[in-house]
Order: sequence, then structure tokens, then C-alpha cells
Amino acid sequence: MTQDLETILRKSLDETDRNFKTFIAIWILMAIADVAGLLCVHSLGPATDIRTVLFYSVAVLLVSQGVYFILTCAYVTVMIRKTLKAIELSSRE
Repeated sequence: MTQDLETILRKSLDETDRNFKTFIAIWILMAIADVAGLLCVHSLGPATDIRTVLFYSVAVLLVSQGVYFILTCAYVTVMIRKTLKAIELSSRE
């Protein structure tokens, strides 16, 4: 690798590392939303049918897992795109 390509790639990877903190913050907020959703299901009351509570619990967890999956795919896609764009720009020069 030439020195310029190495520098550009290093800058791109550093930016990816900085964006990782935002990604972790979003994951923590989603975890808090999961707990809040499950607490809401728990607060339905003791008179609620167990099937209803189970249905709502599974629904909360399935939706949250879907959102986690989409967030992870979006993060990986954006970071790969940034790295590849940096490599492409450096190869043009």
C-alpha cells in the first residue's frame, strides 16, 4: 500500500470507530424501550389472561429484534460504503 492509500484508509476506519459510539447509544435506547415495553405488558394486571400477556410479550420482543436487525444492517452498510468510497477516491489519484 502506498502511504496516501494507507492514510485515507486509516481516516475512514477512524471515522467508523467514532460512529460506533452513536450506534451503541442507539442500541442502549432500544434496550430501554424493550424493558419499558415488557414492563407495560407486565402492568396489564393480574386479571389479564395469560395468553394475552404472552402474546404481547412475544410481540414486543419480535418487533424489537426486527428493529435491532435493521439497525445493525444499516450500520454495517453505511460503514462499508464509507470505507469503500475512501478506497475508490484514493485509487483515482
